Amino acid sequence: MSSEANSPLGTYRLGGGRVVGWWIIGLMVIMAVAGLMTETGRNRIVSVALCLVVIAISYLLGVRPCVMELPAELRVCNPIRTARIPWAAISDVVVKDVVIIETGEREVRCYGLPRRERRSAAASINASINASINSRLSTGGEVQAMAPGLSGTVVDRIRAHVELLSGGSSREQVVQFTVDRDVRAALILSVVALVSVVIAIWA
Repeated sequence: MSSEANSPLGTYRLGGGRVVGWWIIGLMVIMAVAGLMTETGRNRIVSVALCLVVIAISYLLGVRPCVMELPAELRVCNPIRTARIPWAAISDVVVKDVVIIETGEREVRCYGLPRRERRSAAASINASINASINSRLSTGGEVQAMAPGLSGTVVDRIRAHVELLSGGSSREQVVQFTVDRDVRAALILSVVALVSVVIAIWA
């Protein structure tokens, strides 16, 4: 896949939650260094290990979640799993407590979108769907303008745009769910740190 296909058209991340996540990570790094320098024996292991667990959790919940608009797909990075959703596979976009991407029988919740900005983010996703549709139509030699007067809600406009991709094999595109390397690293770090705490306490 070319680098152009992997270049995000737009990226959305948590606002205050991301700041808090980085703040906690920074604080835990300082506390871990302090624990290494001041504590000894069992206390050193426990203090450093607990700081590592908090760092991993803060990263997964506060720093990692995001939604990226790519030319070929919408990539939703949630705390544990990443969903890669081809634009043509989107059947609906629903705005509730979070933005929910519906793909047939499956739903993908976008935890990386700030709740107070979820409607503006959904509007940008709508624009990316529009761009993707125009690109597909241009490639096929049939350039069509978007239907005028789509003045309803953002969700209504997204539904109307997605309808232009119906039919053929486009609807059969598969949504892929993966666990990225950073998630695996954070989970392994947490497990190793917790095991170290247990061993230190019971040894």
